[in-house]
Amino acid sequence: TPLEIQLQVVVADVLKIGDMEAEMIIFIRQRWYDYRLSWNSTERLKIREHFLDKIWLPDVRIVNLKDARRFEGFGGVNMNIKPTGYIYFSQLVHVTTSCPMDLHRFPMDRQTCFLHFSSFAYDKKLVNFSSSGKKVEVRQHQLPQFELVEAKEIDEGSTGSMSKFTVALSFQRRAGYYILQVYIPATFLVILSWLAFFMESSNIADRLALEITMILSTVFLLDGINDSVINVSYAKASDWFVITSFGFIFMALLETMLVYRLALREGSKSKNPSAATSALEKHLSIVFLKTDDEQAVENIETKLKQQAVLTTEPEDLEYSSRKSSDITINTSEHSTSSRKSCLASRWIDKVCVVLFPMMYVGFNVGYWWYYLP
Repeated sequence: TPLEIQLQVVVADVLKIGDMEAEMIIFIRQRWYDYRLSWNSTERLKIREHFLDKIWLPDVRIVNLKDARRFEGFGGVNMNIKPTGYIYFSQLVHVTTSCPMDLHRFPMDRQTCFLHFSSFAYDKKLVNFSSSGKKVEVRQHQLPQFELVEAKEIDEGSTGSMSKFTVALSFQRRAGYYILQVYIPATFLVILSWLAFFMESSNIADRLALEITMILSTVFLLDGINDSVINVSYAKASDWFVITSFGFIFMALLETMLVYRLALREGSKSKNPSAATSALEKHLSIVFLKTDDEQAVENIETKLKQQAVLTTEPEDLEYSSRKSSDITINTSEHSTSSRKSCLASRWIDKVCVVLFPMMYVGFNVGYWWYYLP
């Protein structure tokens, strides 16, 4: 039958979680039976460190270990032997293990780091690891970015050729830092971009300056997020939030360009009226500036023109009437089109003042409903 070795892991301190690895200080406690070390007595025997090489020890190893350092002295190694032959062996070890992380939900993610224990040279026919029956004890786990939510043992039994024993430590990331440094600034940048909707459509310089400044600030914000976490090949939850915020600011920029084009069309028409309209305005101004003497002379000329009209052909009268009507129609069409352009630009701004906040609030509701634990 295989030798039964009971394992218990006590986490003295969790030093660091990040960069796909976990660094901690742990006690590895083992208990097994060796009939050769039993004797008739009532007192247990404490073995000093320099005698440990005289006694057989299980070759326990951590499968996913990256670095380890054992503490010599100061209670780093402790062995007690009972008269019945049961041996208690404990050692304090500083370990760095690999801890694969899934960052799709970052910074609302929950990570689980494992300590996989196994024998180095003895297969399951010779050595079998089992739980001591006690819960995993975590004495110190205050981390700036993580909070320990669960610690448990997983008895994997004799899978494969070696007996295995696993301890799982689950950590929930503290999202407060990222809310203050990422989410709130990104939200304020989007809100500031909406100020362009309250500016005059002809004030293109200030509107463009505002939107471009918000876009550059969002790009710098996204770059700062990626510097604070390990680079991965997929988009994280924080990336999706900032990218969507960037999209809202970019749509505000496109709206500014559209409104400016309408205002530009309106301005070009108002600055270049038709020749008929100019002639009509000039004629009206001349009429109002006439003196009394000039008006008397004009009355005489009018009578002469009336006599000339009696001899004028009907076709000439029809042509004159058509020209007068064309002037009126052209003036009316210009006034109507200018009014439509002005109303369109103002209408677009008013719609965006309501539409953009509603869309952004809807995005936030869906985002936080999906990602909050």
